[in-house]
Amino acid sequence: MLQAAGLVNGQEYRKSDMSKLYERLLLYGNSNVSPLHMPGHKRKRDLCPIENPFAIDITEIDGFDNLHHPTGILKEAMEQAARIYGAEKSYFLVNGSSGGLLAAISACVPRNGTILVARNCHKSVYHGMILRELTPVYLCPGTISGWGISGEVTPEMVETAIVSHPEAKAVLLTSPTYEGICSNLRRICEIVHERGLPLIVDAAHGAHFSFWNLCESALSSGADLVVESLHKTLPSLTQTAILHKNSSRINEKCLEWYLQAYQTSSPSYVFMASMDSCISYMAGEQGQKDMQVYLSNLEKFRRKVAEFSGIRLLSGQEAGGVSYDSSKLVVQAEGWTGPELYETLRLKYGIQPEMCAKQYIILMTSLADNDEVFHKLFDVFADIHRKCGKSCGKLKKNVDICGFPSEGGFCKGNLLPEPQVVFPPFRAMEGKKKPCPLEACEGKVSGEFAYLYPPGVPLLAPGERITAQVLEVLKDNERQGLEVLGPENFQDGELLILQEEEE
Repeated sequence: MLQAAGLVNGQEYRKSDMSKLYERLLLYGNSNVSPLHMPGHKRKRDLCPIENPFAIDITEIDGFDNLHHPTGILKEAMEQAARIYGAEKSYFLVNGSSGGLLAAISACVPRNGTILVARNCHKSVYHGMILRELTPVYLCPGTISGWGISGEVTPEMVETAIVSHPEAKAVLLTSPTYEGICSNLRRICEIVHERGLPLIVDAAHGAHFSFWNLCESALSSGADLVVESLHKTLPSLTQTAILHKNSSRINEKCLEWYLQAYQTSSPSYVFMASMDSCISYMAGEQGQKDMQVYLSNLEKFRRKVAEFSGIRLLSGQEAGGVSYDSSKLVVQAEGWTGPELYETLRLKYGIQPEMCAKQYIILMTSLADNDEVFHKLFDVFADIHRKCGKSCGKLKKNVDICGFPSEGGFCKGNLLPEPQVVFPPFRAMEGKKKPCPLEACEGKVSGEFAYLYPPGVPLLAPGERITAQVLEVLKDNERQGLEVLGPENFQDGELLILQEEEE
């Protein structure tokens, strides 16, 4: 039996002819929900002018160059990107920042080598270390008081680690972090370069830094390799990113070989056109004008919301005086848990946050957010402020205003426990494993990852001792109804442990 007909882009269709995913995407795209999440184009076609992706979806035909052997139009586009960003050389990434991080790690650290790496790095960094069979030396940032968020990696941490581990071949940090915390990369670069080492920076959330003056970019700080996700904070399609090479310390041919190895041999020309258009727009007169309007709206919003005693916004001052990406609205509300605030914004006010934690939410803004969005946000927080300290009650709805099931949102649990590394991750991944009940896991060595996504930072990595603190963090996430990813049978109360350690 045929279902009801409708129109999409002027064409008649029947629901039975469409995929469920496409139907849901259309429903969300045509809703009045404000997307305070990635990607940075916020569904605005005028900033990401791809009219008909099928019309320009091609392969490497004459006149359109080859990403992995560029000599023509793609070479020119990447050279223009390098000039705009101020890099020695820039490379388009069509499978996000993850591929760029894998290539950067592989090009800088020989197999079985040692790398100094921030413990709050994305899971793709751990994948790179496993693929290259590297031994990590973790740099563990402190906690921001009152927030349960990892702070900066200090220059002193890096210097101490380099002195203690002269065998290390590179340093890798995340700056800005998912929550917007920036490390003092300029000073860290000086320390790392004094030892002749390269600094790799996962700046996936900092692609916009080169187009404003509020935070110094990793490139201008002197980092050797910088990976940025255009789609996270700029008007570019999801999965688009860029890798900047900024130093003779990097073997260029080696880096380019690994980029071929980790990226598809059939790159999307739609993605590459989106990247080229995005960078040209940001560097152009209109992009600069739009950025200034956005920054003005952002600053006004932060200043006005700061007057609400019941609303707390994370800032550089709140984080202890660090450099901070103010485009990230990390919010606490008095009397509200993070999940309650998340679901209230989503179900009652038509605002889709990026994620939530136990006591806060993250709203991601970009220059695609106009004054109308900030006015709406302000009115929402003014209303929430009036209710702060009162019992907000549990929302009884199980669907949001688009009709989607309410699953509690993307929530993150407690702060990272400090790891006790027994074996490098690669050795643990390759070792024999056996399941162990959670109540008997304390003191054992993990054979698998455990993390929440987003942000994809491991709470537990293979080869690490399963401590009481780690177990409490994992159980706390479970109590909150959050899905712990990585373990095969966590929902059944088990973790995989290393069998060889037991023997």
